[in-house]
Amino acid sequence: MLFFRSKKKSEPNTTKKLEPSNSKGSNSIRIIPSTYQHIGARKQQEDAFALSDFDDSKLIEESGMLAVVADGMGGLACGEDASRVAVMVFLREYMLKEPEKTVPERLKQALVSTNTAVFDLAYQNGMELDLGTTLIAVSICDQFMHWVSVGDSRIYHFRKDILTRLTIEHIYRNKLMEDVHKGLLSFEEAENHPEGAYLTSYLGLPSLLEIDKSSEPLPLEEGDRVLLCSDGLSNTLSEKEIENYFREIGEINAEELVRLALDKQMKYQDNITAVMLSCDTAVK
Repeated sequence: MLFFRSKKKSEPNTTKKLEPSNSKGSNSIRIIPSTYQHIGARKQQEDAFALSDFDDSKLIEESGMLAVVADGMGGLACGEDASRVAVMVFLREYMLKEPEKTVPERLKQALVSTNTAVFDLAYQNGMELDLGTTLIAVSICDQFMHWVSVGDSRIYHFRKDILTRLTIEHIYRNKLMEDVHKGLLSFEEAENHPEGAYLTSYLGLPSLLEIDKSSEPLPLEEGDRVLLCSDGLSNTLSEKEIENYFREIGEINAEELVRLALDKQMKYQDNITAVMLSCDTAVK
C-alpha cells in the first residue's frame, strides 16, 4: 500500500506528485493514476490523499484499487491531523481482506471506522465538534467503480467529452434550496446566504449524518477519466473549465490541472489536491 501524508507545518511550501504507473486494472483496460497537491495561499496543507498499490496484481485481484482524498476542516483545529488520519485509516480498513463482504459494504465499514478514528482524535485532544475532515473514495474492481463521499470534496467522471459530477455536497445551501422550492426563500437569498457553504456532514462527528454513495457500480470504459479533488480545485475551476481540460489533453497530468487553477492567482486560494485515474488500453 502507498500512503502519502499531508505536509507537516515545518516543511517548506512545496508540492507532491506521484508519477503515473502502468498498472493493470483488468484484461481490457489499465488504470493509470496521476496525482498532485499544492498548499495554495494557506500556511499549512490540510489536504491528504492515499492510493493502494496499483502495481500489486495480487492485491488488485483480492481487493481492487482504491483512491482516497480528505480535506481537513479549514479554520478548525488540527485539520491537518484529521485528514491524515482519515486517509490512513480508510485505506487500511478497506484493504483488509474480507471476501464475504461486497465492495459497498467494505466502503461503508471503512467509512464508519474512519469516522470513529477522527472522532477519537478530537476527543483525545479535547476538541469534540471542533475537528473534522471531508472524505471521498473510489474503489475499482474488475472494471467497475464504486464510490463514497462525506462533505464537499468532489468526484467527477469524464467520458466522450462529457464531464459528470458524481457526488452531492453536504452543505447548508441544500436545505436553503429546499426552502426556495417551498416558496419560503428567494433563490438570491439562498445563493448569497453567508452560511450556505457550511458543511452539514463530515467525519469527526459522533455519528455520520449524511453519506453520499454510488447506487450501483459504474462500468468503466477505455478513455474514461475519473477525478477526485478537494474544494480548493472545484471552487476555483468551473466544471466547464475542467471538462474543457479533459477534452484538450492527451495523457492525463494532475499537475497541469492544478496549475490551471493556480494561474488564476486567487488571493485566498485554498489547498488543492487532485487525483486522476485514466482508463487506457491494457498492456498485452
